[in-house]
Amino acid sequence: MTTGLATTFEILAASRNDATNTVLLTALERTDGEVYEGTLKAIIARRSKKGHLAVLQRWHRLSSQQREYLQEGRGRMSGALRDAVLNEDGQLFANACELVEHFKEFDLVSTLVTLAENQKSKHAEAATELVLRLVGQLSEMVYGKRDYEDRRDPQSLCRFVLESLERSVERFRTHKRSELIEAFVILGGPSNNTLRQILDDPHHPCYLTVINVMTNSQCTGVLKFLLQSLQNEHASLNVLNVISKRDDSKFVNLLLDYTSEEISAKMAKNLSRINSFAWLRMGQRGYDSFDERDQIRCIKLVAASGVKPDAFLDLLDSILHFGEPTARWVACDALASIPGDRGNHLVLNAIEDRDPNVQAAATRQIRDRHVPGAMALLLEKINSPHEAVRQATCEALPEFSFANFLAGFEGLNDDVRRTTGSLVKRVDPETVPGILAEMKLKARNRRLRAVEMAEIMELVPEVFEGLLTLLEDDDHVIRAAAADALQFCPTAQVQEALRYAANDKNCSVQEAAKGSLATFDKLSAQNTFPMAETAEGQQ
Repeated sequence: MTTGLATTFEILAASRNDATNTVLLTALERTDGEVYEGTLKAIIARRSKKGHLAVLQRWHRLSSQQREYLQEGRGRMSGALRDAVLNEDGQLFANACELVEHFKEFDLVSTLVTLAENQKSKHAEAATELVLRLVGQLSEMVYGKRDYEDRRDPQSLCRFVLESLERSVERFRTHKRSELIEAFVILGGPSNNTLRQILDDPHHPCYLTVINVMTNSQCTGVLKFLLQSLQNEHASLNVLNVISKRDDSKFVNLLLDYTSEEISAKMAKNLSRINSFAWLRMGQRGYDSFDERDQIRCIKLVAASGVKPDAFLDLLDSILHFGEPTARWVACDALASIPGDRGNHLVLNAIEDRDPNVQAAATRQIRDRHVPGAMALLLEKINSPHEAVRQATCEALPEFSFANFLAGFEGLNDDVRRTTGSLVKRVDPETVPGILAEMKLKARNRRLRAVEMAEIMELVPEVFEGLLTLLEDDDHVIRAAAADALQFCPTAQVQEALRYAANDKNCSVQEAAKGSLATFDKLSAQNTFPMAETAEGQQ
């Protein structure tokens, strides 16, 4: 555009003379590119409803670039847009609706609601659809990520629009526009008194429409409403029923997200009132399509809910058979809260799972569930090649600890000492350190008992260093007991120590040392040193 022409349009745009409007409207009829575009910009820049209506009348013929000019007129064109949506001219109405949606002119929702309720208007249907689209946009502004380039406050806009929609709810018996009720539900939120009253009254004329919207709508506002209701002190049972019936993937994913963190007391109370979930079944959109993370979150959610044990067991059974490793582990842990034969059967299967963590989770439960043959299974698992399983076995046999064995040792006969000691040394990793610690105590009877325990439990090769120290004890009874016990550790180091002890000043020590050496000679002659390699390796 030439400098002179541009200056002319700047002057026209700024002029307060009403005659300017006539000039610009006349120029708008020109087809020349520079004049037409200059006229558009000038009209848009002015506060002239007549000029804005003229532009709106041509909206459908404007190029993309020319439509961008109207962005500058946002706010100034509200009056013209209101008149246009109320105009009987079909093209003007369609153009205005398109621009209202483009501009997100939420101030016009009240006008559009009134038009939508007018059953005699030929534009009522289109106005209704536009209200829904605008409310959807506003819902995203309220619940989605904030666009700070738009300086309007979403919460203030929401309150303004809700006022119009609440009045429309009161008039529902007259207009019967269920879409307007849907728009109200989308923005209502769990704290809206009108919406809560409807949900608590199945006889309310809007009740079925509200329930239908909540069951099927994909709008963020509706989904947020349902999820936030779980945090309400007194959530409506009707809302909880909707939550239980929804099985669309969008809602289920949000539900799993919402409950994946720590579940509050209020949420736990509301979840306990839900006794079923529509998605808690095999098949399309069922939990069998979940990835590992969702399988785990699903277990946590159902465990906190009021779902009946049989349904929960169906879920755990499926995940234990087809789930990912970590999910199987979590599923096995969850079985601990469900007693009964079916749970026992699942635990018995899980104890043979290919994943060590699942085996361990099952092993921890096997005894508390009073499963037949539990002790035999635990004794088998104590020798597992997996550390997690061995540790779990130890946890399942807490009474077979070295501390307990030590405390009750004096009251047991030799047979019970041997059988119990065999279990203790396999279950409690503190057994060997415990015997060595006892050998260092000042009390004579404690040191003697430690030597006896080492023999009874067949741990002499593991504690031979402690016994070698006792060979030099001040008490000849202790030295003799140690010399006698060392016969079960035929190594070169032990043999040398016993030869030295054979010259002890005390006869009982000499005899014990010589007896052990004789045992060594006998084993050597038979070429059977069953424990020698192990002991040598430990050295």
